[in-house]
Amino acid sequence: EIDMIEFTDVTKSYSVGTRALKGVTMQIEDGEFAFLVGPSGSGKSTIIKLLMRFYDPTEGEIFCNGRNIKEYNLQKYRALFASAFQDCRILSLTVAENVLMRRVKEDERSKVEEALKLADVYDKVMSLANGMDTILTREFADDGAVLSGGEFQKIGVARAFVRECPIKIFDEPSSALDPISEYKLFDNILKSSKEKTVLFISHRLSSVQNADWVLMLEHGQVIE
Repeated sequence: EIDMIEFTDVTKSYSVGTRALKGVTMQIEDGEFAFLVGPSGSGKSTIIKLLMRFYDPTEGEIFCNGRNIKEYNLQKYRALFASAFQDCRILSLTVAENVLMRRVKEDERSKVEEALKLADVYDKVMSLANGMDTILTREFADDGAVLSGGEFQKIGVARAFVRECPIKIFDEPSSALDPISEYKLFDNILKSSKEKTVLFISHRLSSVQNADWVLMLEHGQVIE
């Protein structure tokens, strides 16, 4: 279980003299919905990458349940997160395998269906020649399905819906979607993530009214 995530005076430098984050201190409690907003380069994605330990802070500490996240087994720690990123990679596998990121057992197909419905791409998938068993991309299959950028992004978002994890992270998951699709997606994230801790990153402010916290970042700092 996750009781609290804490950033304590966290600074991150990717190169000498360039600080992506500057002394960020914040807390997110279990079950809260935190909305991270700010212009490009303000440090939103860096916060997520540090939280998931893709990188470690240059200075400061990050705690999960009062314990420095560096002390946890990395594989077990990352298993706490289900994530959807704006630049998700679609693999030359079936739709269902792309959602689960592994081979699909027969009793898991209903879970995949539900995730595709929440991502608002189920109808499109079922219109393909082999439904959820359709190969995506033509990298290794001449008859593979090539979807639009927004539809591929929805497949990536379905990965976050299908995983049962205490922390859900959505990093610009609607960048390729039109406003109506974005509204549906955000509504489904809210409905399906009750009692989960959610971090949602977006440039758009249309849905921040539903968040517990809105963290406004600028130049690597939480300004409000």
